[in-house]
Amino acid sequence: MKRCPSIVDLHFDAKSQQAIDEIKELHALTKIGRLALLIGQLLTIFGGSSLRTANPGQVQALFGAAKHSPKVATTEALAKATSSETVQIGYAITASNWEFFFESFSELEQIKREQITRIAFDQALQHVKSPKEYIFWKTIEAGCKP
Repeated sequence: MKRCPSIVDLHFDAKSQQAIDEIKELHALTKIGRLALLIGQLLTIFGGSSLRTANPGQVQALFGAAKHSPKVATTEALAKATSSETVQIGYAITASNWEFFFESFSELEQIKREQITRIAFDQALQHVKSPKEYIFWKTIEAGCKP
C-alpha cells in the first residue's frame, strides 16, 4: 500500500461524491457478506442439510418413561434422544469445509478492492481537468487508503 499524498483544499463534485458513496456502500456490503457467510456456516453445522431429530423409537421411549417413572427413566430416555444430536454436531464441525469458509472471507475483500479500483479508475478518467480530484482518484486506484 502506498503512502497517501496530502491534498490541500480538495473539493469533490457531485460525481466524486457519488463515487465515494458507492465505496462506502461496498464497505457495508462486505460486512453484510461476512455476516451471511458466518450465519451460513453456523446453520450448516447446527442445522445441517435437513432437520435432525431423534429417531421415533427414542421419542416413544421418552414419553413412555415419563408416564411410569418421571425421574430416572425420563432422564435416561432424554439422554439417549439428545446424545445422537451431539454426535451429529461434532461430525458436522469436523466435516465442515473450513478452508473454503476462510477463503471466502478473504475473497470478499479482494472483490471489494477490485470494485474500488474500478470506481477510482473511472473517476480519474472523468477528472483529468481537475488536478486535485485526479490525484486523489489515482492514489485510491493505486491502493492508498485515505
